[in-house]
Amino acid sequence: MSDNMNSNFAPPPVPPEMGNGGDHYVFRFRLDPSTAKPDDPLLELVRGQLADLLRILVLTHRGKRVMVDGFHFLKEPDKIHMLFPEGEVK
Repeated sequence: MSDNMNSNFAPPPVPPEMGNGGDHYVFRFRLDPSTAKPDDPLLELVRGQLADLLRILVLTHRGKRVMVDGFHFLKEPDKIHMLFPEGEVK
């Protein structure tokens, strides 16, 4: 039997950057308090996710490409939100 298979080895030491259990990394970074917070965090979350997806995929309808530049929430069908800020090219 190989020495690598021996269960008598002690587990490796937990590096200091790991959490208490040793299974999660703890990241520390400085937050800039001057960064403006969005008025509607849910809107910005959805806008960001959709915009990021549209940078890597193409939406289609019945096999034909569909160009999308905005969206609306089901509860607000008359309020259209643009996906990309003015001047940003998709």
